Amino acid sequence: MMTGASPVLVPREDPVGKILFAVVAISFGLVFFVALMTLSAAVLRGQTGRCREILAETPYRALLVGVVGYGVLGVLAWYFFSFAFIRRLLETEIVPSMLGGGIAVAVVLLGLTLAGAPGTFVAVGDRLERLHGRPMSGLAKAALGTLVAVLAAWFPVLGWCLVVPLLLLGSFGSAVTSMLPARWSGRRQRAEAVLVAAEDDEVSAA
Repeated sequence: MMTGASPVLVPREDPVGKILFAVVAISFGLVFFVALMTLSAAVLRGQTGRCREILAETPYRALLVGVVGYGVLGVLAWYFFSFAFIRRLLETEIVPSMLGGGIAVAVVLLGLTLAGAPGTFVAVGDRLERLHGRPMSGLAKAALGTLVAVLAAWFPVLGWCLVVPLLLLGSFGSAVTSMLPARWSGRRQRAEAVLVAAEDDEVSAA
């Protein structure tokens, strides 16, 4: 027996549209991040220069500080977040103090990493400048270093397991080291070495 009910039409998904949207979103995010790091390097010249100098002179010390910092703060954030949500039967109870502590630690970790990121990308730009063999401006090195580093971080396996950790640890470590006294960060020793070299040049010229 035939009925007058009309068939239900299920809308077909458009995979091309989803792919196009993803490409546009990723491209916009990349452009935004490159512009943000370039602007940060231009505005925060002192901090960027210190982080860049630290990564150029003592990269292993910066990485070691990054490993220790990420290890301590990461474990602390995990501890807070793990006890921030308590499951009781059919509902989840939120502990505000633990949740607030986890968010605070995560903000400190992210903030220090972002504080050292412009210097890290400028340091990458310095290496690219030496490979290219032509002088580049500071903003050009910041933009190109950010672009190349982010694209390298997207590379499967190698980028995820090597580039991303190095960028994060180097940025965090250089930011923390730049805030330490000169005798701890090594800036005083480098300044004295520059003065001694300048005096030697003056003596030899005389």
